[in-house]
Amino acid sequence: MVDLKHAEMPSDEMLVAFLDGELNGEDRARIDRLIKIDEAIAARYEFLSRSEMAFYDAFQPLLENAPTAKLEAILNDLPASITSEPASRGMSRRGFMAAAIGLVFVGVAADRGFMAFKQASSDHEDDWRAVVAQYLSLYTPDTLANLDSNEQSQSAQLQNVGDALGLSLPLRAVSLPGIPFKRAQVLQYDGKPLGQIAYLDPEHGPMALCIVQSSTGPRSPLTERRHGMNVVYWSDQAHGYMLIGRNPADKLNDLAEGVRTALA
Repeated sequence: MVDLKHAEMPSDEMLVAFLDGELNGEDRARIDRLIKIDEAIAARYEFLSRSEMAFYDAFQPLLENAPTAKLEAILNDLPASITSEPASRGMSRRGFMAAAIGLVFVGVAADRGFMAFKQASSDHEDDWRAVVAQYLSLYTPDTLANLDSNEQSQSAQLQNVGDALGLSLPLRAVSLPGIPFKRAQVLQYDGKPLGQIAYLDPEHGPMALCIVQSSTGPRSPLTERRHGMNVVYWSDQAHGYMLIGRNPADKLNDLAEGVRTALA
């Protein structure tokens, strides 16, 4: 119990307890007397009285949506020794409930922060595909037409890309039926390696299978359009992939599924 005999100004906790009718008779009488004889204490009490109403009005919509019934049920199920303990420390049952609801508010804020973080992370994962699409949109058939296509050179290029990404890339796994493999190279995005495997479709022009290291976890193939090209993208435990080209969407999906299965 707070000793009021030597306190010039009662604590805010004591004044709020007086305001809520939670003091015992002796303390309540003492606070009541101090409010009447001391202008500073009276002013502080008036401020706290108005502040409580403003706080309640501001948070009323949240309070109405808080799971108070569930919290009350949980509180009722607690042993008496636990629910009585806050009162022995100057916290009423209502204060205990208020603290619980306060945790709900914190949880709501944390959830919103987490969702914002997830959205930011998702946007970052999309960025590399946007950069790849913009880069590939500059390619013409002539960009890839005269590149060396011997198998030994291609395998060496794939080895270099695989080493940079920590991934095995055998030539047979990334070969596309009827579409010549032209080049594999390591680019860089956001300070990290980006593997590009380029192809030249005789009918639809340049294509690319691009790979980055990723921590987003496995994700099934999804489709999108960027810079007039179709894109199929997916991820496994450690890497993100995209296959991009001007091929029809259904054809590109079939090609992507073949690569995804071969690399699994």
